[in-house]
Amino acid sequence: MKRLVAVLFGLLVVAAGFAAATIWNTTVVKDYSSGQYGWAYAEIGVKYDVSNPYTNYEITYRYGDGGLINKLDPYSYGVYKYPDSTGITVKTVVLAPDAPETVVASAHWPAY
Repeated sequence: MKRLVAVLFGLLVVAAGFAAATIWNTTVVKDYSSGQYGWAYAEIGVKYDVSNPYTNYEITYRYGDGGLINKLDPYSYGVYKYPDSTGITVKTVVLAPDAPETVVASAHWPAY
C-alpha cells in the first residue's frame, strides 16, 4: 500500500512539474486584402506554448469582416465567413458592373 501511495505521489509531482513548465504566450494573426471595389479582413487570437507553439495552442477568438471600399458605390456585395479549427477565411464578393470581384483574407495558426 505504501508503495502504491509513493508511486501515485511521484506521478503527481511529475505531472505538476510538466504543468508548471509550460510557458504560455499570446499573439494575433491578421490579414487584410483589397481590390478595386471591395475589402476583406481576418483576425484570430492565439494562445500558444512557447516550447511547442505549433502543437500546443488554442485559438481564443476569430473575427472577420468585409465591405465596399467606397461606401457610396451602388453595388451589391456579400461577406462570407468560413471559420475552421485553425482560423478563419473571409470572402467579400462585389457585383460590380464590369465583372464580379472576389477579395479573400485568411488568418490561420500555424500560418500557411
